[in-house]
Amino acid sequence: MNTKVSQTIEKSLEPISFSKREKYLEWYKLDNAATLFTFVNSARITCLFRISSELKSPINVANLQKALDNTMVRFPYYHVNLRAGLFWHYWEKNALSPKIMSDSKYPQQKLQITKKGTFPFRVRAFRNRIAVEFHHSLTDGTGALTFLRAIVGEYLRLQGKEVNDWLDVFQPNQIPDKEEYEDGFKKNYRSTVPNPEKLVRSFHLPNRLEPKGIYYYITGIIPVKEILQIAKQHNITLTDYLIAVYLYTLQSMIFDYPKEMRKKMLKPIRLMVPVNLRRIYPSKTMRNFSLYVTPGINPKLGEHSFKEIIKIVYHYMRSEVTDKVINQQIARNVRGELNPIVKYTPLFVKKRFGKTLYNGFGEYLYSGVITNLGRVVMPEALQDEITDFQFFPAPSPVTKTGCAVVSYKDKLYINWARNIKEPIVEKYFFRKLVKEGLPVRIETN
Repeated sequence: MNTKVSQTIEKSLEPISFSKREKYLEWYKLDNAATLFTFVNSARITCLFRISSELKSPINVANLQKALDNTMVRFPYYHVNLRAGLFWHYWEKNALSPKIMSDSKYPQQKLQITKKGTFPFRVRAFRNRIAVEFHHSLTDGTGALTFLRAIVGEYLRLQGKEVNDWLDVFQPNQIPDKEEYEDGFKKNYRSTVPNPEKLVRSFHLPNRLEPKGIYYYITGIIPVKEILQIAKQHNITLTDYLIAVYLYTLQSMIFDYPKEMRKKMLKPIRLMVPVNLRRIYPSKTMRNFSLYVTPGINPKLGEHSFKEIIKIVYHYMRSEVTDKVINQQIARNVRGELNPIVKYTPLFVKKRFGKTLYNGFGEYLYSGVITNLGRVVMPEALQDEITDFQFFPAPSPVTKTGCAVVSYKDKLYINWARNIKEPIVEKYFFRKLVKEGLPVRIETN
């Protein structure tokens, strides 16, 4: 690391309202969303999500390592190792430097995040592909994408590409904004806001899990213009449309089960849809700052038509994705952390109940996850050097499948990941899109 740049960054961070040690990046607290992810880290629940970028040319690993080294200067809050205190985990400055790793057949394997010197992310390379796998305790999809865009941009610069306008791509010579460190949840916590209503358990796939560590990918590639046109015909957004197709998919599966099996499966179908809170609250944080909404249908009421599901999703998303509703989730989560009993319970005791809390507040309440990272834009001078960006959700032994969506240039990438053998959900989902008149090209690992 360049000493002069490093000293400038250290000095710029002094106004942060942390303790004297924290001012110099020796350590800082986890954000409110991160705690549960550290409690449940296992071979089954790795809490690792993945974003990748395919380039036109094979990766020069030496230059990629230089790009990573340079980029880490701009992201000092990711230059950390998870450590255990008496009551909570915390981030401690990592004295080592992250190294480029080769990719693996089955990605997103367990990361020993509490091991001394281990970074809570991996940067991988294989042929033309650069991928980052982030532990969700460190950041969310927005933070990870910002990091990957910076690495790809710096790598291509080292490869000789000249860029006049970097847009909002982070550069190594920039000084990090102190707001990039903030815990957006605590900043927007309102103690008087009530907790949200409790949800009942939802439908889950009955399929058997594959052995630990096996994780399958299937990607559907669709022209952006064509799927946006279909969504527009229904007078909904792209995200609304994909949610509706997913709900319709799970409902179709349930009603295709044999009669006796179907009776057992008639539970609410509910999806977890992450919401980037930076679009609701003013924040520059590069840590976790997303929560979720849970659109769904109840098959006990009968089989819903696709048009009915679209209406349900449309009205739900507009009533639930608001600051007043999201405030309830923030209040519940932060209130739990601030509770004196929880706050001063030793860490080893908290860990024993971590998985129960994780499943109770999340996994058992929804049937699947679909997250849309949106459109990725890179500087014009680099666009022809980049083939795609793709996004894959973390594995779940409860929902067993998940979907993550991202678009680059004229293509939409619908990425499914599963830890069951049968690609049953994906088949129903893509068949529905084809019936809607959309051309779908399939890729898989």
